[in-house]
Amino acid sequence: MKVELRILSVVAIALLVFLGALPATGAQAEEAAGGWDGGMALQMNLNNGIDQFVAQSESGNKMAVWVEIDTDDDHFLCFSMYTAGNGWSWPAIMASYYGDYQMRSPQVVMADDGSAIVCWIVYYDGDFHLYSRDYVPGTGWGEPFYHGITNSWGWREYVLSMNGDGDALLAHESEGTTERSVQVWTYESGVGWNETPEEMLTVPLAEDLNGIYATMSDSGRAAVIWQHIGSENSVMVSTRDDAGSWEAPSVIDDPGMYTSVLRAGIDDSTGEFMVTYPKAVPSYTLTYFSVTDDGVWSVPAPVAGVNDSICWNHKMVMNHEGVAVVVTTEYIGTGWDVNATKYDDGEWSPVISLGTNLSGLFYPEIAIDDLGRAVVTFTIEQDRVAAIYTPEDGWSETVPIERNAISSTYSGAWVSICSRSILVGYSCVNSVGTVWVSSYEFPDTEPPALLIDQDLTSETDRPLFEITGSTEPGATIDVNGKQVAVFASGEFSTMVELSPGANILVVTATDDAGNNATKTLTVTYNDPVPGLEDQIGDQQEAIDGLQDDLDAANDQIAGVESTAMLFGILGVVGLVVAIVALIMAFMRRKG
Repeated sequence: MKVELRILSVVAIALLVFLGALPATGAQAEEAAGGWDGGMALQMNLNNGIDQFVAQSESGNKMAVWVEIDTDDDHFLCFSMYTAGNGWSWPAIMASYYGDYQMRSPQVVMADDGSAIVCWIVYYDGDFHLYSRDYVPGTGWGEPFYHGITNSWGWREYVLSMNGDGDALLAHESEGTTERSVQVWTYESGVGWNETPEEMLTVPLAEDLNGIYATMSDSGRAAVIWQHIGSENSVMVSTRDDAGSWEAPSVIDDPGMYTSVLRAGIDDSTGEFMVTYPKAVPSYTLTYFSVTDDGVWSVPAPVAGVNDSICWNHKMVMNHEGVAVVVTTEYIGTGWDVNATKYDDGEWSPVISLGTNLSGLFYPEIAIDDLGRAVVTFTIEQDRVAAIYTPEDGWSETVPIERNAISSTYSGAWVSICSRSILVGYSCVNSVGTVWVSSYEFPDTEPPALLIDQDLTSETDRPLFEITGSTEPGATIDVNGKQVAVFASGEFSTMVELSPGANILVVTATDDAGNNATKTLTVTYNDPVPGLEDQIGDQQEAIDGLQDDLDAANDQIAGVESTAMLFGILGVVGLVVAIVALIMAFMRRKG
């Protein structure tokens, strides 16, 4: 076991004191919406932190993983988890390796519900070995899963991809005694890894496989791209349909160069695919692309506007609607340019320069969400910077995102974007590397949910009308400007006094960010009182007429001398009384 003594600088000692002053819960202030938080350290010791990787989910949970190496050259796979209200957890160790064992290149992916998978590479006994562990909220971490010997010794050479449902792919270069393969492991949410991986392509050990990259969509479609170094330097791709069937590999192009930067994207709205890769042409290196049309790959062509330069690096991401963004680093004259262009509905947008004539550039990383928003992050000299794209405003200025860091952030990074936020993981380097993250919270512009139980148009003969429904917890409710009590669950109920005729009732839900949602009800109140008054008036006239008849009958009775005639008159009077009784009974029933 190797022991290496290190003399800590004054800045490193100050860092140790600073980190030691943080609370053991790792609690922090919540990020302010609409801006970068300035960054914070996740690593809480002075081990050398490297190979940071981050992911986040639509549930609001986030995760960072990294490797720490102590002064004995022992390796530790560490992680920290973020949950709303609690912030980042104190770092924990997921795996430890001692002595001659060396660990590198962890990756993490997350599903919408906060479940996750972490994979990493360990070197021992002369070979690289690939492992993974899955995480289920409420259950915790599963046991390590061994994927076998790999020749994908860096994070640019293998890829872990997960969709929102929690299904995943792990693509890498497997290596045997005589052959090597592009191997793809499949993970089913709630079940785990398949026992046997798919072999996309198998070649002799004398040949090589470069730049393996994989992506997977919510529909279950997937794509794996790689370069086969044999008699030609072929860029190849294999795609999987939404039924889970893999197509035989297709040769896209011979780029005339070796490359480890290949990308694939999936348009779930059409079921088509895109690939991008660098290609050497006379005097230049350009970024090329090809797309499918009914499953047939198009003739490769340069990404529009990104040409006449030496493109040293490119990245492409595509969302489920088929919108793609390509970012390139191009050497022009004496410096570097970082350029970006967008692909939408078969067209490339004009190129936008996010930085020009740069020096000390560390290659960009990029991410995109299903709303079409994207982020690019890279390092210039000592600063970690980022630019954000939104369909409404285009590209923002490129700004530093690590103002809280106390030393250089010239390092590799990883970036994740979801509907709520952007998360960037990177290293702050002094005498040792320290793992940091920076977050950007998008302004909340989503109106709260509002459900009303009653029909939006109705009639009633009652003067009071009850409105019931629900909204998101924490939102307020008012009806025509009058505040309504809301339960913690978001449910509410209120009585509204109606006026005769049509009543317009506007129900408004307002969330903490000031967004509101409205529902308008039209309730027609048919007041029964005026109709009853008319009926009573009509009956009163009838009663008055009958009273006149009774008075006349009484006058006749008073003058009657014959008994027979008297009985006849009394019969008429009885009939009148019966009619009056019926009228009164009818009025009581209607009232």
